[in-house]
Amino acid sequence: MGRALALAGQVVLVTGSSRGIGAEVAVKVAGEGARVAVHYHSSADGAQRTLERARNAGAEAESFAADIRDGRQSQQLIERVIDRFGCVDALVNNAGRTQVGPFLEIEPAEWDEVIRMDLTAAFYTCRAVLPSMLERGSGTIVNVASRLGQIGVADTAAYSAAKAGLIGLTRALAREFGPHGIRVNAVAPGPTVTDMTTDLLESEEGSRRLADTALGRFGRADEVANAVVFLLSDASALFLGQTLNPNAGGYMP
Repeated sequence: MGRALALAGQVVLVTGSSRGIGAEVAVKVAGEGARVAVHYHSSADGAQRTLERARNAGAEAESFAADIRDGRQSQQLIERVIDRFGCVDALVNNAGRTQVGPFLEIEPAEWDEVIRMDLTAAFYTCRAVLPSMLERGSGTIVNVASRLGQIGVADTAAYSAAKAGLIGLTRALAREFGPHGIRVNAVAPGPTVTDMTTDLLESEEGSRRLADTALGRFGRADEVANAVVFLLSDASALFLGQTLNPNAGGYMP
């Protein structure tokens, strides 16, 4: 007999899953028996690759385009996923963008954009999905934060602020909706090897961040995805408002 699948039959929506950590989460949950909603904004080709990988893992999967920085589009995204699969059992808020540069050189427009993408988008998707979870009396949400939201790093003020806010949002929602059977948690990866971080990790700053890791290497996106799958599964039934830290020992709270 094969092993029991941790997410058998669940519908999991992963935002920003056309590449990087989001793509690996989509493929991992597919391998655990979930039906997968692959979300993307502009990278249709990347979403198609994730979709094919999820289906090859044995999952029923579909892709959905939306600009989740917009509340209306976030609401429509949730409605479309429910129309296609019948419900959303789990939401993984992974979509985001990085920001690197001196604080005094951040233009207000850039600040606003980073906050919108890395924090406000999660507000919109959570607000859109929670009513249906409340109706069923169950659901899980995992927010992908960052080690930078915990420790702060120079030249990442907007990104660090947004990710710290996401951790705060996680705790507040866990307190409010935990009594209704809905678990909300976060992961805060350290530097992780993806196509989006290659230049940074190979730079002088990357060398400094590598020196911070007790493990002596950067994490991989699939390793972060393992932590997300754990938080989505019944194995983490007692975890609410928690932030797991797949960061190679770069921060030890």
